[in-house]
Amino acid sequence: MVHTSLKGNLVAHFKKSAEQNPKKCAVISPENNFKSKTFEDLFIEIKKTAYYFKKKGIKKGDRILLMVKPGIDLINCCFGLLHRGAIPIIIDPGMGIKSLLKCIKISKPVGIVGVPLVVNFSYLFRETFRTVKLRIPVKSNSSMIDASYTGDFKNFEHVNSQECDITAIVFTSGSTGRPKGVRYLIQNFNSQILSLQNNFGLNQNDVDLVTLPIFSLFNPALGVTSVIANIDPRRPASADPKSIVSTIIDHNITSAFCSPIIGNKIATYCANNSIVLPHVKRLMLAGAPTSPLVVEKLSKVIPNGNIFLPYGATEALPVSYSDHNQVKKLKESILTGEGSPLGYPISKQSVILIPIKESPMPNEWEEAIKTIGEENVVGEICVTGTIVTEGYDGMPGASRDARFVYNGNTFHRMGDIGYWDKSKTLRFLGRKAERVCTQYGMLATENCEPIINSFSEVEKCALIGIGYTNPKEPCIVVELRSNFKSNYETIITNIRTLLKEKFSQFKIKRIFIEDKIPVDSRHNAKIHRLSLAKRWTKKVQKKYYLGL
Repeated sequence: MVHTSLKGNLVAHFKKSAEQNPKKCAVISPENNFKSKTFEDLFIEIKKTAYYFKKKGIKKGDRILLMVKPGIDLINCCFGLLHRGAIPIIIDPGMGIKSLLKCIKISKPVGIVGVPLVVNFSYLFRETFRTVKLRIPVKSNSSMIDASYTGDFKNFEHVNSQECDITAIVFTSGSTGRPKGVRYLIQNFNSQILSLQNNFGLNQNDVDLVTLPIFSLFNPALGVTSVIANIDPRRPASADPKSIVSTIIDHNITSAFCSPIIGNKIATYCANNSIVLPHVKRLMLAGAPTSPLVVEKLSKVIPNGNIFLPYGATEALPVSYSDHNQVKKLKESILTGEGSPLGYPISKQSVILIPIKESPMPNEWEEAIKTIGEENVVGEICVTGTIVTEGYDGMPGASRDARFVYNGNTFHRMGDIGYWDKSKTLRFLGRKAERVCTQYGMLATENCEPIINSFSEVEKCALIGIGYTNPKEPCIVVELRSNFKSNYETIITNIRTLLKEKFSQFKIKRIFIEDKIPVDSRHNAKIHRLSLAKRWTKKVQKKYYLGL
């Protein structure tokens, strides 16, 4: 069944789910040995919470910093705020104190709903939290609700809202720059829900494993049962694969959305223990390019399911998607540096390529805009459609840099580069900011990293550019698997040989070894190449022979 339109906010959709299937399990959380709540019970809790928020003074349009534990607390508090028409501000706690404080300062919350640590933290940094007038500590599920405030909540209806209303501010992870608050409209969330239904087949018969906290907010609106994975959202790379797989089996999981690193953990654990997961219908991997080797392993683990690789960003998600069949077909070209396929565009979204440009793009009435339609010409990926959010909160300059009008539509510059291959498939080559402009031409991360990652001894690698201005010297940073670190000289020699064979024109001479290559806090998959480049540029400046 194809769903063509959706009106109302997430609370309205949740209410409909609760009315249609009141006794169905809505959420299963790892607290207290995976306790569960029905749609009816959870919606009652949300109404109680919203009523409490009203009595505390939270009203429509209030910006509220939301920092609670993933699971029932997050669902309850977020939907309670949306019920009031308030705007939750969602920031990754793992991004570090300095970045966190900058995000809070620019978003100007008037209140905090958070764990006691965050509430107490706000008193220490009074300048950052100067706009905050209301603080509501959340110790555990529903514990912030004072009995004297619950009153007659049964007939308490959610605040009416329009499709063009801001419904949330969600911060980017800041993997290639400063974290920015993305302004989500109600229509953006509705477009995402329609895509989950129409493109990926998610429906009320599914049981979804939640590994990224924010995705627990879509499932109640879809009537889908959420099982919260026992994972620290700040450190998904440290997740226990045995625990994840046991949860999938014990709760008959049919669907999951996770980062490539979690997908690889599931695939490796199942392969090593001869486990298959026949009841899993779909696995969605996003956050960074997923190796075809991981996709291949996973397809054997879920023989009756599909593996989807959605493409997008916090500012526009999903834009398109590929699947295990397309990845299998293009496996060799991906592994030899021709880029990952971005697959099939989501309905009602339009993707174009434009010439790479560092400065803001002119609007069509200011200057003629050239698009790229030819094969094998690298350009910037841009998208327009209902999934594109309104812009960055409190950052008009950044919003202008990322947006332009073409053919009457506002396009978002994804910050990624790619090209159309001979079959007119859009191929992803990496982040624009992370490409290396050398004196011999441009080199993108996806051109070379998959080739080096194919070495069994390599955990991950990164292409970086040494130098403060263009042209830069291309270099490779390598993180070795722990059991191969003692034999690093032989491995480095083999990598040098490969680089001479495949990339002789770029004259890559330096290879650096890192114990741990830094990655983003949200997915633990996006490599912080720019910070690596900055650090190694300083080191080479002091000791020129490094890496040679």
